[in-house]
Amino acid sequence: MTCAPASGVAEARPDAATVDALYDIIAGSGSRSLAVIGLVKNAGKTTVVNALMANCRHLFGLTSLGLDGERIDHLTGLAKPRIAPPAGTLVATTRGSLDRSRYAMDVLEELPYHTPLGRVVIGRAGGEGQVEVSGPTTLAELRGTVARLLALGAEQVLVDGAINRLGSASPRVSDGLVMATGGMVGETLDEAVETTAATLDTLLLPAASPQTRALVAPFLEERTRAVSFDARGAATPLELPTVVGEGVTVAREVERLGTRTLFIGGALTQEFVEDFTRVLPPRRRLRLVVRDATVLVLPPATVSRIPRRGIALEVLTPLRVLAVTANPFRVPQPYQPKVFFNAVADAVGDRVPVFDVVNGLARLQKSSCASPAGTNPP
Repeated sequence: MTCAPASGVAEARPDAATVDALYDIIAGSGSRSLAVIGLVKNAGKTTVVNALMANCRHLFGLTSLGLDGERIDHLTGLAKPRIAPPAGTLVATTRGSLDRSRYAMDVLEELPYHTPLGRVVIGRAGGEGQVEVSGPTTLAELRGTVARLLALGAEQVLVDGAINRLGSASPRVSDGLVMATGGMVGETLDEAVETTAATLDTLLLPAASPQTRALVAPFLEERTRAVSFDARGAATPLELPTVVGEGVTVAREVERLGTRTLFIGGALTQEFVEDFTRVLPPRRRLRLVVRDATVLVLPPATVSRIPRRGIALEVLTPLRVLAVTANPFRVPQPYQPKVFFNAVADAVGDRVPVFDVVNGLARLQKSSCASPAGTNPP
């Protein structure tokens, strides 16, 4: 699918051929709701969103989980690229953000979702100016917002998110994900690349087997916090109001019950994992199952240590990571674009395609078609 330039102005000037190649992958996935997740501030996710909207003749919907698109980065004090939706784009934001942006938008409907910046409204972009996008604050409300954008005619919804708001990538909200990484992810190039690779490992956690999903299925609607399954598949729900802060208790129950598979129904936190693995005997073989990677409230480095304890971490629903984008920006000095891009692409390997939409660099998977003209070959 070729993305022809559309009206609207983005802060960065993306390379059209590279954006076209990225969107070929997105369109080919059949995704109707795409989360664009930045690993840190200034990872380039807003640039990616702007590039897709400005270069593809496609009726996009746009929203966010929480606040994004602010004019000044609150961490660095630097000016940030702002979201510039082309004319006709369906935008879901809040009354407060509209007022602060002084953005002219034809409001189509107001949703019954309250936020600190007022109610969420959906409108049609006029094509001039830039808007602060702040969406609903819960996954249920975000799912409802995406559904309304699609019902109003959006061909695809872009959900602008961040790694600390990974819920926007939940399979209950989005059926595709683009991960934006950048030079600010680490203090050094090696650290930035290692964190990028570890985060991708987390997002690409393997799916549980059909047999395991069948075991867990009866407990999904019961909001059970933890369920133990022994070698015969016999289930024992653990009577806990929450697993937060209960890593020691759950580890002792796992030993007492002879657990082979442990399902955690809610968030998996760093405190829980540290306590759980500390108390669990070394080399204890166990399968730990969660709903999906967005429930992991812990650093990628902690996730990578779990298998070293003999624990297989699996998800009921895998995330569909369609691409990684790389932004060499960092303070005080950006990396040389090709150096940063090649380091990220080498670490990602053949798992997903990698793009730098501004500098015109792309590395596709071996099974993909050739890179755009002027970009790096596979």
